[in-house]
Amino acid sequence: MAGVGMMATYLPVEAVFAAEKRTAFPVQAYDDNRVVRVYDRRAVNYDFSGYQTYWRAIDPVVLRAMLAKSLSEISGESSEEKSWKKILGGNKSADLSARKSVVKVNFNNTIRDINTTLNNSPAMMCVLVESLLKAGLKQENICLFDCSRPFPDDFKKLIRGQGLEQVVMMGKTDSIPVSKETVFLPDNQGHLRDGKPTDHYPLPQCLLDADYLINLHLVKIHYPGVTGAMKNLFGLSEEVGFYMHLPAVKGFPENHNLPDLSLDENIKQRARLNIAEFLFGGLTPDTVDKFTNAEFFPDGLPCSLVVSRSPFYHDSVLYDFIRAEYQTCVPLLKRFKAIGPDTWLQNSASRYEPWKYEHAQFVNSTTSGLPPKDLAFGKIDYVSISNTNRT
Repeated sequence: MAGVGMMATYLPVEAVFAAEKRTAFPVQAYDDNRVVRVYDRRAVNYDFSGYQTYWRAIDPVVLRAMLAKSLSEISGESSEEKSWKKILGGNKSADLSARKSVVKVNFNNTIRDINTTLNNSPAMMCVLVESLLKAGLKQENICLFDCSRPFPDDFKKLIRGQGLEQVVMMGKTDSIPVSKETVFLPDNQGHLRDGKPTDHYPLPQCLLDADYLINLHLVKIHYPGVTGAMKNLFGLSEEVGFYMHLPAVKGFPENHNLPDLSLDENIKQRARLNIAEFLFGGLTPDTVDKFTNAEFFPDGLPCSLVVSRSPFYHDSVLYDFIRAEYQTCVPLLKRFKAIGPDTWLQNSASRYEPWKYEHAQFVNSTTSGLPPKDLAFGKIDYVSISNTNRT
């Protein structure tokens, strides 16, 4: 199985994939209800034996093809380059050479052992950057960052080793400049922590300097519920716990901080795409686990990318995959039934009126090549694609 070292060799993605044309491509990213899942069991070769490093067991050739297919399905364009130009710049002929993009990654567990806990992988970051370069962006105009957690040196070295020396990479220990702009969190108004107000959430300068925001994140289960696109935005601040975990606020899980962040104009006007690196998953926030629901996760591995333009539709799909897991995993049932792991999404729906939150229904799949069961939605334009049989 290929490793990060094979980053230079790719499948001829434009020739392999031809997207079905969509009838319309919404101008505003948040208005787009299409969510695409691409599944390919070949994406990882990890057996949970303890003898492998999970983030080295990813095939970047397969992963690049998965990303290209998802971009094509989102944009309605047949080529990777035109897909990015349409998603970022608004049309397939956009000139992106002078544009800047930040990628908010999720390094929630880089404060622990990076070899045994779940973080966005070097392979995924390399694949994403290489894809953006093909669309015309310049290395120095691409920034990978997470204000709340360190960017591991090992990850930086691997990325630089793929010829990406000029890509900006910043983590909590890199002194990321903070702007004067904040996001108002009304549910925190009047509540102090350490004698300081918690209702104005600071934004990093790198976000304000960028034209585009790409939300690259993981899929994990933890106390507030599920990590997804909206939850990943909490990493825009260095001290997330100061604003998020507020024991002094009665009924903390009922606040609406996630949609407040997602709907802030400084974020919304730059937001272009959400990508869930769902190759692995975590049953707890600090582990890489083998999943138990084989109907949705063959061999215990999600082996998927979930991609969309709207963080709201995006997280609804992710929630239902995770719900399938925690409803069948016995060790989790008692804990997560008690706290209600869909709280974030239900509250997000109540704050964002154009989006009607509905649970998916689990149905038998009749599509050849897909896992035995998949998800079906009413209000969400959900597309699930098995990439396994492609050559």
